[in-house]
Amino acid sequence: MSRKIIQRAFGGPEVLELVEGEVPAAAGVGPAEVLVAVTAAGVNPIDIMTREGGGMAAAGVITLPFTPGWDVAGTVEAVGSAVTGLSPGQRVLGLARFPHEGGAYAQHAVVPAADLVPTPENLTDEQAGALPMAAMTAWQAFADTTTVGPGHRVLVTGAGGGVGHLAVQIAHHLGAHVVAVASKGKHDWLTDLGADETVDYRETEAVAALAGTIDVALSLAAGSRDAALAAVRSGGTLIGLGAGAGDFGAVADAAGVRAVATHVHTQPEWLERVVGLAAAGQLSPTVSESFDLADVADAHRAVEAGHSTGKIVLRP
Repeated sequence: MSRKIIQRAFGGPEVLELVEGEVPAAAGVGPAEVLVAVTAAGVNPIDIMTREGGGMAAAGVITLPFTPGWDVAGTVEAVGSAVTGLSPGQRVLGLARFPHEGGAYAQHAVVPAADLVPTPENLTDEQAGALPMAAMTAWQAFADTTTVGPGHRVLVTGAGGGVGHLAVQIAHHLGAHVVAVASKGKHDWLTDLGADETVDYRETEAVAALAGTIDVALSLAAGSRDAALAAVRSGGTLIGLGAGAGDFGAVADAAGVRAVATHVHTQPEWLERVVGLAAAGQLSPTVSESFDLADVADAHRAVEAGHSTGKIVLRP
């Protein structure tokens, strides 16, 4: 038997239902698909938004009933006839079918081979499950939405969260001077990850002192957009995430700041780049908590609380 989560209604964490069924048959795997025995599934804010009826549900991409989750790590059990480069027994990770139903909250998932790459030996299963969406979001922000490099001062608000702590490492790797905004208890950890400066978001004078000194700001923390915008110099760039970026275009234009929203999607080149950085020891996901699949509601509540250090994952 194989366990998975089914969502039959939109609402709070209580709508996430654990069910059991047959293990997907290898014969049912399409030519370009892979059957993965899931060992870890990352829990992301978009999972919560979609669960509530927003996110990919509001976009019309997800319809009830469905199995949530897009970040997936595990072991290949079977491959389709057209799959090359992956084989049974191999550890893999990826972002499954995003923004369509990924089905990662399960003990078994059928995933397009194009969405998967081999897992580096230096990553645990939990780290592998935590990596794809958050790391590709940060990579897209700094290497696609805009270009970050040596000589740039980069601000990351919400730097202690899932995307934030990976964004700090990626900006550092790209050669930028990184300013990380997070609660004081996370400052030493963020310095170890590559932050050149750390600022406590509660210290209003320290936040205000950043005004006009930043080339690129990535606004991740709820309510941090205005402070991030004020920090960006005229001619600089403010990046928000997807629909959560809000309508800040007019205000940014008045300040001479380019305001853009970035929308992550399954992009093989981005996945290969961030996994390559992880394999080289230059990008390391921190997993603060892991939950059994049966405790998925508690995992969602932990993400909703917004105070986790790094990522939260499920262990199917």
